[in-house]
Amino acid sequence: MSTFFSQNLRFLRSKMPEKTSQEKLAELINIKKPTLGSYESGRAEPKYADLIQIADFFKVEVDELLKEDLSKRLPGMGNKPKLRILATTVDSNNEENIEMVPIKALAGYTASYDDIEFIQELPTFQVPFLPSDKKYRVFPIKGDSMLPLQPGSLVFAEYVEDWTSIKDGTICIVVTREDGVVLKQVINHLAERKVLILNSTNKTYDPYPILGAEIQEIWKFAGYFHNEFPSKSEGNESEVRRQ
Repeated sequence: MSTFFSQNLRFLRSKMPEKTSQEKLAELINIKKPTLGSYESGRAEPKYADLIQIADFFKVEVDELLKEDLSKRLPGMGNKPKLRILATTVDSNNEENIEMVPIKALAGYTASYDDIEFIQELPTFQVPFLPSDKKYRVFPIKGDSMLPLQPGSLVFAEYVEDWTSIKDGTICIVVTREDGVVLKQVINHLAERKVLILNSTNKTYDPYPILGAEIQEIWKFAGYFHNEFPSKSEGNESEVRRQ
């Protein structure tokens, strides 16, 4: 993925006092000089830990370091908050519907999640035991990264407007254009670093970071449905479960 990281790193070092050398900067941020050199030249992608270290040192956000040309930033210019709009539908009584995103619509959802015409085409229904003052949507789960939740399960999820309020360890549907719709356990660094860490409950999958700027929607896990009776290994005899 093409970013401004190498260019920004060279620019930020050039703005340090006394023409700071690579060797000196590497010492200050506790990174080996050859590693720093490979970052500045673009020969290597930055490790997540190094990215955090560099962003902290220069007092910039991680997504700014990657996504913005910092040499063109005006003094005092900050990030403008993006207006977050949820496309939704209501029933004949003006009550919020629960839309279900079928498997065949998952690929289109990341491109059309904010398109009311696309959302209006999704199947809708009501569930009486879910609070009426919250917005819910249903997503199908693919793959085995969130075992014991089985592939094919339908996850009921609550819309999250304030992403910074999500507590560490919360299970969420995270929607991004690059990764699509994924169910993960999140570690929330959005407030201080504008990054989420996404963890799988299946530990054969490694955690990975996602920049706040790449996130389109977040929905908090509220329950799930699976049409097969659970095995003994799952340790539960209920087919419809809530968190």
